[in-house]
Amino acid sequence: MELNDSHLVVEHPSEINTLLEGLSEPGGASLAIGEPAGEPIPALLMAVEEGHSLLIDITAVGEIAAEINSDKPLRLMGQTSGAMLTTPPLVVQGWVDAPGRLQFRCDYPEQLWVMHRREVFRAELRPGMQVDASLVVDDGQESLQLAGQLKNLSLGGCLLDVPLSTAMRLRPGQHVDILTLRFPNQQQLIASAQVRHIQTDGEQQVRLGCEFSEVNAELERRLWYFVREIEREGARTAVEGSRELSPSSLFDQEGNAPATPARSHGADYATPMARRLAKVAAYLDGQLLQLIEGQPIHAGLLSRYSDTLLGLHEEDRDALLFAGVCLVDDPPLIQHGIGVAIKLADLAAGQGLPRDERKALVASALLHDLGKALLPPELRQALRRAPSLNDAQRHALREHVSLLEARLGDCRWLSRDIRNAVIWGINERLDGSGYPAGRQGEQLEDVSRMAAVVDVADAMGRPRADRPARSPSEIYRYLLGQPNVFDRQWVQHYIRRFGITPVGSLARFASGELGWVQRLDRNGELRQVQLTPRPVQPGSELGEVLRDAQLAKLGKPESLVVPRAPSQATYA
Repeated sequence: MELNDSHLVVEHPSEINTLLEGLSEPGGASLAIGEPAGEPIPALLMAVEEGHSLLIDITAVGEIAAEINSDKPLRLMGQTSGAMLTTPPLVVQGWVDAPGRLQFRCDYPEQLWVMHRREVFRAELRPGMQVDASLVVDDGQESLQLAGQLKNLSLGGCLLDVPLSTAMRLRPGQHVDILTLRFPNQQQLIASAQVRHIQTDGEQQVRLGCEFSEVNAELERRLWYFVREIEREGARTAVEGSRELSPSSLFDQEGNAPATPARSHGADYATPMARRLAKVAAYLDGQLLQLIEGQPIHAGLLSRYSDTLLGLHEEDRDALLFAGVCLVDDPPLIQHGIGVAIKLADLAAGQGLPRDERKALVASALLHDLGKALLPPELRQALRRAPSLNDAQRHALREHVSLLEARLGDCRWLSRDIRNAVIWGINERLDGSGYPAGRQGEQLEDVSRMAAVVDVADAMGRPRADRPARSPSEIYRYLLGQPNVFDRQWVQHYIRRFGITPVGSLARFASGELGWVQRLDRNGELRQVQLTPRPVQPGSELGEVLRDAQLAKLGKPESLVVPRAPSQATYA
């Protein structure tokens, strides 16, 4: 074996003897048979005769006796004094006559291979070494099974690559009921664990650090085997590594089937624009995790992705409006923030606002609800589950605004006037019934009035714990029916801008067909519809795209359908 800086070769007789004596403790020693070595088999090191022989007992695993007599390489391994030990292949001297026991002697090793600091040493997986991971956790509502990929492994824990959608369901300190690592040859390691940290680069990559719980001698033995095999396979496949090492059986792909490459976030979204918008969603998912980890808003990334969204709007307004309903794998908080940002940008463009102001509106809208992730866990759970909040919970909810504000210190490029008008004003109401300050009437900036209309319209179009999603006509009636709460002029601007059958709404036509509205002409008439077999959020099963004259065969839209769940729909 080619040894790196983490491994030492011990050749001094007294040091070898001291280390071997440590393996004599119950559970301290194992045997590995074959080349490549199989999984360690428990054994007892009964006696160490320095310079002469080792006495090993395998009574508990007598079925391996035939392999001891074979020509397969035999190694003794174990752990002692904070080190993991492996002998070179041992020469068997013969069996010992011990009534009721299976014992044999082998030559005393001339050296030991030692990997120190076993608790912290991490075996890294090189490119091409794929190990699937799954986690079973209880988030307080249900038991969830989540997926990831192993990046490194130690006797104390592991590091996983996980999708953003997985990371959003976890929190530091959360208990993982079952963590399973599945190697290409289908061997598995199963343990319980605790989430220690969740790290993101602010964009796409999420790393989940887990610490194993209740590590007994058996689990530690198996962990050691997997760590050693990962390290050896990594050395074998390294550019500068030893090609003389035989492959690890752990990485024998069953049936030689190629590993399935991980897909990037949003790769399966319904349209090309939705897949591009997924990059903005991935940024927000990552930013949300950073906030939970105690980090501030990343000013540079906020600027970059605000420009990205604004550029998509300038490129194809209708395609972006439809993409906003296609983010099916992102958390509701992220979907809502992007939906508000898109509609605010569009409404502001219709009013002729300069680009720098539209960018500030987009940035503020993307962030405006992220502070909810910093609220106490019991309140976050109530927001997800309770049909309504009590007075104390409603009072505590308003704190999400100041919690977010505390993380905005470095965003100097973001207009403070627009930032305050959106983040601090989007939940205020003309009659003073809003929050966080209960401002009313003329105390509210024009931007705050506009943002409040967009925010409520988008939120009502999405399902919530205490109610289903609403149709566009229901939303418009609600907004128009409360002139003392919502600015009537901005409500009318909103309705004129997005129309009675908005882009992103699902229509049932006279022909009986269901279709997503994707484009409107200047008069608000349908220009493009994509058929769908079921009234659910747009996904991979969208059908034919019909444009202009082709729409005649559908007949008139008879109703707008509000998708709630794969098997349910409400008609407006």
